[in-house]
Amino acid sequence: MSVPQAYEGLWRRKGIWRSNGSSDLVTPVWWLQAADFHIDLRIPADRKDMTGFAGTTVVEGERCEWRPEIAYPFVSPEPDAGFMRFDSDEALHEAGVDGSYKEDWWREAGGPVSASRSVLDDGRIQYEIACGEFLARATGKPHKAADITLWRRTPTGLWRVIASTIAARENVTVETP
Repeated sequence: MSVPQAYEGLWRRKGIWRSNGSSDLVTPVWWLQAADFHIDLRIPADRKDMTGFAGTTVVEGERCEWRPEIAYPFVSPEPDAGFMRFDSDEALHEAGVDGSYKEDWWREAGGPVSASRSVLDDGRIQYEIACGEFLARATGKPHKAADITLWRRTPTGLWRVIASTIAARENVTVETP
């Protein structure tokens, strides 16, 4: 089952406003959406409470549900779903189905999106999504910590790491694609 094409691309979060009155307008959040799969990466400046996940996406009307298969640090058993409203082709509003949050997103990159899911020889699951000059890869096993990295191609054709659970938690250089 494919998601509507309007969802495909790289989305960046403008902010989140929670029902308890808290908000976050500074944490970088990237959501790459392909026809069937997603990769989501959130790395706060202090690198605490970073999260990321990858899996399938199901859209039914205005309801969008992300069903992670792998995650960092783990896959939550709680459903991750929101009601979506496109304010324009480049702006999206999300409201949690439980009413606990509202998020605003803008499209960072659109156009052709390619994606794959594979099982590696060691049993790890790997998702890759490419859109424009961006590439994301998430690799891991269910109920274990996944490695998630986002790259951006430079004007010279080299790849630069934008964000990574590997680099953020271990302060290491990540292999480029």
